[in-house]
Amino acid sequence: MKQRSHTTDAIWTAFTEALRFVVVPLVLVDLVRQHYPQLATAFMADIETFVMFFGGMIVAASTLEAYYRQGTWKRLLFGLTAIGFLCMWFFVIFGGGVAEINFGPFFVHFDMSKIVYIILFGISLKGMLIIQTFSVSRRAEEERARKGRVEHAKAKRVQEKARAKARAPPPPPSPFSFAGMSKTEFEVTADDAVGFAQGVAPRPVPTGMKMCDVCGTKAPTKDYVCRNCGAWFPKDTVE
Repeated sequence: MKQRSHTTDAIWTAFTEALRFVVVPLVLVDLVRQHYPQLATAFMADIETFVMFFGGMIVAASTLEAYYRQGTWKRLLFGLTAIGFLCMWFFVIFGGGVAEINFGPFFVHFDMSKIVYIILFGISLKGMLIIQTFSVSRRAEEERARKGRVEHAKAKRVQEKARAKARAPPPPPSPFSFAGMSKTEFEVTADDAVGFAQGVAPRPVPTGMKMCDVCGTKAPTKDYVCRNCGAWFPKDTVE
């Protein structure tokens, strides 16, 4: 998707730059030469050739600049190249700022070289913008690459830990955990399987007698103290 986007930008840049620096200037130069044959500059004789050459170089350099992504050395190189050819193209179009208009034996001489040089200086300042854009994009690209390496190393460490944990033998079970106990310890057997038998029911205490809670000796209900162990009977058991 990114490569297709760069290709589309390059095609559109080639089309627009060809109109700006080749097609339209050639039409204007032809109109000026037809309607103002008295105008003469230093490059007027071969101005169409110069426009086509420098304009074509601007189109080629700008197209390659748009094709490569920001932050690459190739984009910086072609961007600065396009600026250089643009300065030469502008200098040729305006004849170096010097022009003459002939009216028979009379002529008018124009010297606007200082204005042209000021404009060329302003055009060259765009090279500083290209360099600044390259520097910012380069640092951003390096930062993305650094974060990618850090994330890759982190993911690799996590994978190595997972593989080491998978290869390591399982820890021995704790003696207090249910996993370490035998399954037979939880098996429940029936009462008759272990020899359980119902106990003998105690004999009922005869009427007029009571039983000591301490030693189990029978005593008359009128006694306050057990004759065998000396324990006191509860008050409500004495008649």
